[in-house]
Amino acid sequence: MSERASDRVQLRPWQRAAFDKFAASEQPDFLAVATPGAGKTTFALACARWALAGERRRLVVVAPTTHLKTQWVHAAHRMGLHLDHQWSPADGIAKDVHGIVTTYQQVSTKASNGADTAKKLRGLANDAFVILDEVHHAGDERAWGDGVRTAFELA
Repeated sequence: MSERASDRVQLRPWQRAAFDKFAASEQPDFLAVATPGAGKTTFALACARWALAGERRRLVVVAPTTHLKTQWVHAAHRMGLHLDHQWSPADGIAKDVHGIVTTYQQVSTKASNGADTAKKLRGLANDAFVILDEVHHAGDERAWGDGVRTAFELA
């Protein structure tokens, strides 16, 4: 990826420490927990930029609400990432975007054409960098947990 404003983002001390742990980790999963307003979105997008640099991978962000989808799109744009917030299971991921942002509800439902969103995402997310915002919405006892597991267990 070329030089952008996002290359000059200053991470807070906790973000820098967490980013260093993320970058050094050999595990496929990483959980960041911080208070509201602490900068989890910026941290996650910094990790995504690092993970996607030089690779032809896609980014998939799953948020709990449509309003938060919009916030992710704007935050990603500030970091030099273009996310499609109007993605549907009938579509692939357009070549002119870095990825998509969707909701837990969308992941766990069938599209109007009958397409199983979780199974469609499973194929798209196989080699993607996936961010699950407020992942507690996908807990085993939650209605959306099965869809998230189907969609992203191989990511």
